[in-house]
Amino acid sequence: MSKVAITRTNEDLYKSVGDAIDLIGGIGKYVKKGDTVLIKPNAFINKEEKGFISDPKVVLSLAKLCKEQGAKEVYIGERTPTVFKWYKKEDINFAKIVCFDDPPHNLRTLPEAEVIKSAVPIPKIVEECDVFINVPSLRFHALTIISNGMKNMMGIMPKETTLLIHVSGLEDAIVDLNRFRKSDLVVTTAIHTLVGNFPVSGYGIESNTLIVGDNVVAVDAIAAKILKVDPYEIRHLTLANKLGLGPIDLPEIELSGVPIESLEWREKIVRPVLDYEEFRDKINIIDPSKNCLGCKRAMASGIAGIFEENPKADLKDITVVIGPVEELNKHKLTDKIILFGNCTFPYKDKGLYVQGCPPRANMAKQAIKKIMEDK
Repeated sequence: MSKVAITRTNEDLYKSVGDAIDLIGGIGKYVKKGDTVLIKPNAFINKEEKGFISDPKVVLSLAKLCKEQGAKEVYIGERTPTVFKWYKKEDINFAKIVCFDDPPHNLRTLPEAEVIKSAVPIPKIVEECDVFINVPSLRFHALTIISNGMKNMMGIMPKETTLLIHVSGLEDAIVDLNRFRKSDLVVTTAIHTLVGNFPVSGYGIESNTLIVGDNVVAVDAIAAKILKVDPYEIRHLTLANKLGLGPIDLPEIELSGVPIESLEWREKIVRPVLDYEEFRDKINIIDPSKNCLGCKRAMASGIAGIFEENPKADLKDITVVIGPVEELNKHKLTDKIILFGNCTFPYKDKGLYVQGCPPRANMAKQAIKKIMEDK
């Protein structure tokens, strides 16, 4: 049975991290003498505000624990050079900092992949490490509702190859990556939890919590519960569960630590904007299909972001097309048209085409702003 523990942290984060892992067997269960350990935090965002990245103090505490356990080498790795901002090589003597954008890579076709069919560059350290520790930050996300351990695996894809995830099908591709590289240990940092309309906006709330576990699907299911989200609402979790990658039902998870209900900060949770029905009188939306949830969520987040910046924004001359549409000209159109998502490709010459399945969440807002500026 998969083990997950929820703990509260105090000022001594090193002890807090060790105590949390002790509840699921202790660091010695996961790291052996002579192991090469790779710690993968979420560290690609440059913002200074709390909650946008995995807490660096937790990551460094974990790296120390691994080194003291006898690990031969401990690496902290993330795509993009931003990792060097949060983890300065000259200040750390117990871990090496690596950027996955830099070589060496192996060009690999992912076994059993459902949507990532082409060969992709995989950092050699990701494949060659003895222990892979996944350290996400707890957050909401407009496209996937929550973003935690499974989605954090997108960060092993160097440079522009992350765009392939959005072209291929975001949530299915997330599962492909997790089938390829198992997380041996998951430590979710929720010192601050990112809530609201992320990634278009969003903000961190103080939460001082850790979620640790030996199965990434189980950890993400508990993370969803903490954020008051049914795991069955999250496609990549239900798909991973169906494929046998891990449990999402509470009776199948050995849960320890503090009860979910004891986390008082949950009362401050604000979910992302996932639906645009309230905006239909402010922008012309054509979406006859009910299947493109990702694109709808991305567009809802983008529209909401526009009105967050300017509550009086006038979008009535803009048409947004989402999902497969038969005979577009039969619908009421305006002069400015956004074709949003791969399904709208047949009409890409009719307006501003935005590729993706779904496109990245912030691309909806960018597309609206661009077409607003077009004369």
